[in-house]
Amino acid sequence: MGINKIKIENLSIFNSENDILVDNINLNIKDNAITAIIGESGSGKTLTAHSIMGLLPPTLKFSQESKILYYYNHHEVNLLKINKKQWRTLRSKKISMIFQNPMSSLHPLIKCGEQIAEVLKVHTNYSSTKRKENVIEILKQVGFDNAARIYDAYPHQLSGGEQQRVMISMAMIISPEILIADEPTTALDAQIQLEIINLIKELKTKFHCTVLFISHDLSLVHSFADYIYVMKNGKIVEHGTTDEIFEHPAEEYTQLLLKCKPTLTYTPYRLPTLHQKYDFNLFNDKKKSNKINDDTVLNVENLNVIHQNKTIWGQKVYNHILKNINFNVKSNECLGIIGESGSGKTTLLKTILGLIKPDSGLIEYKGEKLDIISNRTKDLFRSIQWVQQNPYTSLPPNMTISKHFNAILKLHNIGKNADERNKIISETLELCQMPVDILNRYPHQFSGGQLQRLAIAQALLVNPEIILLDEPVSSLDVSIQAAIINLLNDIKDDKKITYLFITHDIMLANYFCDSLIVLYKGEIVEQGLSKDIINKPQHSYTKLLISSY
Repeated sequence: MGINKIKIENLSIFNSENDILVDNINLNIKDNAITAIIGESGSGKTLTAHSIMGLLPPTLKFSQESKILYYYNHHEVNLLKINKKQWRTLRSKKISMIFQNPMSSLHPLIKCGEQIAEVLKVHTNYSSTKRKENVIEILKQVGFDNAARIYDAYPHQLSGGEQQRVMISMAMIISPEILIADEPTTALDAQIQLEIINLIKELKTKFHCTVLFISHDLSLVHSFADYIYVMKNGKIVEHGTTDEIFEHPAEEYTQLLLKCKPTLTYTPYRLPTLHQKYDFNLFNDKKKSNKINDDTVLNVENLNVIHQNKTIWGQKVYNHILKNINFNVKSNECLGIIGESGSGKTTLLKTILGLIKPDSGLIEYKGEKLDIISNRTKDLFRSIQWVQQNPYTSLPPNMTISKHFNAILKLHNIGKNADERNKIISETLELCQMPVDILNRYPHQFSGGQLQRLAIAQALLVNPEIILLDEPVSSLDVSIQAAIINLLNDIKDDKKITYLFITHDIMLANYFCDSLIVLYKGEIVEQGLSKDIINKPQHSYTKLLISSY
């Protein structure tokens, strides 16, 4: 069974109103093993991780029975009883943490290497030269071939995967005994996710450390976790070895977590969600076929977008962001555009919207040439709408939903009077499965999933023919992802809308999309029906994407 490195006993966490956030949980983190805690947002998994690190805000309190026991050198220490000075010794040196969003954890105005070196400055007596040598070495160990460049880079100059590697370097620079990874791969491309997970496994072996991995995605941890704890509403509802959880899940909640994400072979009629009861026999039915019309609604020919930069000597350098892009989209079709960060997929979407002017090429909507957005008519603007990736930036924060939605309808001269506009808003909210009584709320009063429904409603208000979906579920829990995908399918059937679905998740694209385009370094390397690309991929990059799952 292994020796415990951390033992949590009767842990309960309360807020200032005495609401129970974590409810009497017991959990063992085995020495030199990878233990995963899985659950939705609000399940208590991150609170549990932060309590091990001593990072809970003072407004949260523990019950008297709560214990977090840490074992080292044959000693037992209750982490809930130690003082600030003892915590400063333990953090980084013994217990370290990788946080979910590296951009909010890294200082934007300090070079990455200097931020890592600061950990050594606090915990060692090394000279500045020695600190830099150690930082360069750890950067190499986490997979940077150009460690010196990364040392001198600012966070905004790195990709999401590179930023997360910097965070891992910072966590491992003192060789901690315990590494806590809090959603370290959320919103990263599948290939980058795989690289980060493999890196954590390698570092665990190299440094002989214990890992606690926090995630909302149960399928993600299948290949590397030794033990799994499933949390729901502050309680542990199931735990066991990874094989036990995946082969014989006892709780319906765990079964639903496993089934609410599509795979290559699992494409049900509807995806199950955690807040609805389902007949599990329904999950075996293949998704229904979609009737696509022959009419082309969007045509892209020989599209090129080039960024011009200058070297320090003033020499012009041209970078092809999009190179010779050609495709068309039929009415009521869902076209998926797959690619890693930097592949050009969001640039393509913004060019179609008219937010970026192409250097050459043609974009047509129903045979009419699309110019930049400032030159488009209101009718053209209405016809093509956009749902952004981040639901928290989709709606103006200082306006109620009612005021904002009414402003959109007035702008497009939709609805003769207030009653007619309110009827359109109510019907749109109902279509997006949102209650009408939320109209006087502000965006900050909604969850991520609710905000994404409102962002979809915002796009539907003007009755568009095409909706561009830019990674609309990548930042959401897997169950919320399933609910949003089900909603988008329902809307498509009801309104006969055409979708362009931007994503890095090829499994989700296979489930949701009729056809696929694979973008790699600004070029289309493969395109065709989803089933053909998934079953018989031709390009090495497509094969790599599929093998990442």
